Amino acid sequence: MQRAHKIRINPTPEQEQWLLQACGVARFCYNWGLSEWQRQYDAGEKPSAYKLKKQLNAIKRQEFPWMYSVTKCAVDSGFLNLNRAFKNFFRRCKNGDGKKGYPRFKSKKRSRKSFRMDGGRVKLDGHWIKLEKLDEPINMAEVLRLEGEVKSVTISENAGHWYAAVNVEVEPPEHEHPQESVGIDLGIKTLAVLSNGEQYENQGLLRSELRKLKRLNRELSRRQEGSGRWKRTKAKLAKFHRRIANRRLDYQHKMTTEIASTYQVIGVEDLNVAGMLRNHRLALSISDAGFGEIRRQLSYKSEWYGGELVEIDRFFPSSRLCRHCGCINSELKLSDREWVCGCGAVLDRDLNAAINIETEALRIIEAEVGSRTLKTRAERMSDSSEQSAMKRENMVEERRPSKLYQFGTVW
Repeated sequence: MQRAHKIRINPTPEQEQWLLQACGVARFCYNWGLSEWQRQYDAGEKPSAYKLKKQLNAIKRQEFPWMYSVTKCAVDSGFLNLNRAFKNFFRRCKNGDGKKGYPRFKSKKRSRKSFRMDGGRVKLDGHWIKLEKLDEPINMAEVLRLEGEVKSVTISENAGHWYAAVNVEVEPPEHEHPQESVGIDLGIKTLAVLSNGEQYENQGLLRSELRKLKRLNRELSRRQEGSGRWKRTKAKLAKFHRRIANRRLDYQHKMTTEIASTYQVIGVEDLNVAGMLRNHRLALSISDAGFGEIRRQLSYKSEWYGGELVEIDRFFPSSRLCRHCGCINSELKLSDREWVCGCGAVLDRDLNAAINIETEALRIIEAEVGSRTLKTRAERMSDSSEQSAMKRENMVEERRPSKLYQFGTVW
């Protein structure tokens, strides 16, 4: 299993210039490949990222000699990104998605600066990381926490800070979960409510800083685009968003790690986050909560700790279903935080939903285990019947005289 540790690096001005050049090479290869892809497709050919990479390597020394000043992995990164972009585009076309997302050209000013290097071309030693074709090692803010074979390293930049995401092949630990199962109901008022009554608050980090965000946006709009003051204000705005994103990610990691390491079976709803964002009254709060990132972290962390994440269908009436009598309240509104069932039970909306999610997750697991058992038994019965039929055929063949022996042929 592979895990990544993202570490901040502190390059010198000369090293930062080299990193920017490597990011520029990756961006240029992506744009060159996309342009050639479109040209060859219009000409009736069938292009691919691998073929385009071979074409570029054939002309690189004559037409683009400046690429040799950085690592060859920067060239590979551009074509890997192009291949991934077209794979995602073809997948959306096959699934019939509304937005196909045809690959677009990358911009020097707006696109994310990054490139990927193979693990064999990187050396790690304590607080230092040595990249291929870079004379001096780069300082890292901390030591790599994971032990294992380094598969790849992704260098990226965000609001003036540089990071190295080290991907390492590691073995999952032997972990015993203190508790068996839990259901999680994600929401806006309370970020997560567990079926045992435990709650995680929604900090609302972006909403609490809206005044500062509006002030920075007003300041940026008054600057002349491209001027020195405009660049400084834009950098301040990028640092503001980076700080909010880091605080949100830190809280999400702490929450998901605690849940994944405690419970063997985790039940969550398969929320349609893209559809929920169409509600403009709730879009800011939903984006600030980060439902998709929470589900993504729970998915790989439950696998890491040896647990199982069960996704409940998005149309399952978790909030409207009474956990005592099974009655469904079709008149329940989003503003109703508590409701009284016909059986007399007073139900908290979020806690009731979490308990129903846990019950449904356990039911799905039991159904899957039962189907696997039945399938195994059926396979065993078919195997035994096939073996008995083969034995009968062999007995019949043994009683028949050999045709080869009749003709006097000896093998």
